[in-house]
Amino acid sequence: MQSYPVPTRSSLSPLLAAMYRVRRLRALTVRAALRLEGGAFSTVTVRELLARHHGVEVGDYSYGPCLAPGAFPAGVTVGRYVSIAQGVSVLRRNHPSDRLSTHPAFFNKNLRFVAEDEVPFVPLTIGHDAWIGERAIITAGCGRIGVGAIVGSAAVVTKDVPDFAIVGGVPAKLIRFRFPEEVRERVLASRWWERDLRGLAEFRGLFMKELRDSAGAALLEALEERERP
Repeated sequence: MQSYPVPTRSSLSPLLAAMYRVRRLRALTVRAALRLEGGAFSTVTVRELLARHHGVEVGDYSYGPCLAPGAFPAGVTVGRYVSIAQGVSVLRRNHPSDRLSTHPAFFNKNLRFVAEDEVPFVPLTIGHDAWIGERAIITAGCGRIGVGAIVGSAAVVTKDVPDFAIVGGVPAKLIRFRFPEEVRERVLASRWWERDLRGLAEFRGLFMKELRDSAGAALLEALEERERP
């Protein structure tokens, strides 16, 4: 029987968690966890470390810089099966433009001039199966990138991206939707991303077909059939 990547926690996970508390061992710990647990798609330990120490939640099978500790700020939630290319930047607050100064000394408590953060961080949710291209910038004006959305390379995203939208440019604008509205609704209802690869293996051939042809329709019908009681 063919083996597929599935979420995996090594028996050494408790030891790795203890090692991660030592800052100089963090990079080594992440490399070890990835090696022991089958890589970015399946590592459970790295995901737990990101959530516990960095405030970043990353779903199964998602990959890219979201799995690099410190690359994304706290408050970012990444869904399942998300593809994030290298060089993507996520910014969760802006410098104030309507105050006397834009300098962080006047809003960032870490600089020890003000007692509390004066500009709040904005959380970000990246929906399941989204794809974010190289060097895209997600600014604090965007709180959600939708399920199945595509963000073009080098785009600057300043507002929310709808489900299955393709956006690009500076600032990013809607280019088109991937599917007609009826198809978008059916894909959302299928919730296929909640299955691991073993649960999707029987539909593997259909995943390689365009949704606008008969095979794509067959895929949706098969998924919907499985969801019925």
